[in-house]
Amino acid sequence: MKLRTRLLVTVVGIAVPVVVGLALFAFGARRRGLVESTYEATVQHMEAGGRERCEARSQRREARVERRGLRGRERRSRRARRARFSRDRHAYDERFAPTSPDAPPVPTALREAIEGGEVAAATWTEDPVHVTLAMRMPWDGPCAVLVIERDAGPMLGWRGLLQVVGLSALVAALTALAALFALGPVVRRLRLLTEAVRARAKEGYGDDVPVQGKDEVAELAAAFNDASAEIRERLRDLSARDEAMTRLLASTTHDIMVPLSVLQGHLSDAWSAARAGRPVGEASLGGALEEAHYLGNLMRNLSAAARMDAGEAMLTRHDFDLRDVVERVIARHRPIATERKITLERAVPEEPVIAHADSTLVEQALSNLVSNALRYNDPGGNVAVVLDLLPEGEGAFEVRVMDDGPGIPEEELERVAERRFRGGEARKRSPTGLGLGLHIVRDVAERHGWSLAFDSPEGGGLTVTLRN
Repeated sequence: MKLRTRLLVTVVGIAVPVVVGLALFAFGARRRGLVESTYEATVQHMEAGGRERCEARSQRREARVERRGLRGRERRSRRARRARFSRDRHAYDERFAPTSPDAPPVPTALREAIEGGEVAAATWTEDPVHVTLAMRMPWDGPCAVLVIERDAGPMLGWRGLLQVVGLSALVAALTALAALFALGPVVRRLRLLTEAVRARAKEGYGDDVPVQGKDEVAELAAAFNDASAEIRERLRDLSARDEAMTRLLASTTHDIMVPLSVLQGHLSDAWSAARAGRPVGEASLGGALEEAHYLGNLMRNLSAAARMDAGEAMLTRHDFDLRDVVERVIARHRPIATERKITLERAVPEEPVIAHADSTLVEQALSNLVSNALRYNDPGGNVAVVLDLLPEGEGAFEVRVMDDGPGIPEEELERVAERRFRGGEARKRSPTGLGLGLHIVRDVAERHGWSLAFDSPEGGGLTVTLRN
């Protein structure tokens, strides 16, 4: 339903009952006012001498005394007054017995109302509008009840009520039309705003809609512009994420396919040797093991990176023993260390080292450090994982991963944990790789409020320290 139609229906739906109700209330109030004012005026008239005259006439009716010498004009005058009284007003006692033989009986409805305790009751007739009032005086006697007939005027009839209702309805209709006319500019502005919003939506919310005035329509346009700005920002973020995801998938596909091809080559050599009855070469099996280890670590890093990108809500913190994490990481990397002829050792305290963190991400970060130490070290080298409790406070600990490999040049230490950054030595020793390992280590440390430090002396080797 359109705004104007809804407004018209609302105005009519509210105004018509209100107009009719007010008209009926005013009509009834005027009739009650006439009855009450007539009753009050009659009581005052009776108390000012009318009661005595009324009761005297009743007594003369029982014992009429003729006086001689009355002038004919005076006699006629009295007869005329009695006639006028009998035509529009009649007196009755408390049992509704008339004081005049020509007085009609009290109408049943009025009699029942007076007997019911009302002091004044009325019946109405139309064409012309007359009212018959029965009034109970505050005394008993032959004039305890008075019945009066009088003209009430055309406005107190039903035709007068219809005229008032019609006039009020006309005023309500004119008011509704005036409201519709006044609403016209607002409706036009809303239509223009609607067209502008639809046009901006088709254009990808590139521009703001015009804001005119300082009323509610202008506030609506400003709110839409604010929402459009937020949508544009989110669209830019989504576009940037989409581009980043596209690049990540492209590079990930390349980085996975290279070690997978190498793995297939090693397995093909081992399969060929086995079919020919030759012993399977240690190089083939060792190479296959190394590439499988690399692929597994790559998949875990991608999963960890996705969780990191999802934010703090994806972290699952709980208490766990870091010694168990160190043991699992050492056990996982022991085969690759043996294959590369690298010594892999660990040192942990005897008492538990409890950490409140996301154990999966912490284990992946430690795995990345050990994997890098093994991957970029030389045969015959050494890698050690050392877990210590610190005296600074309860629960304070430190994890160090140390190797005696070539180390990292000083100029690369500040960037070594950047996402997708790979130093010269890393590119030379392992052309494949996403540059996610150390970046995940730094991200895990930052999200847990831990410190991360790299130390690479000039003589070679690297020590990475995680501290809570």
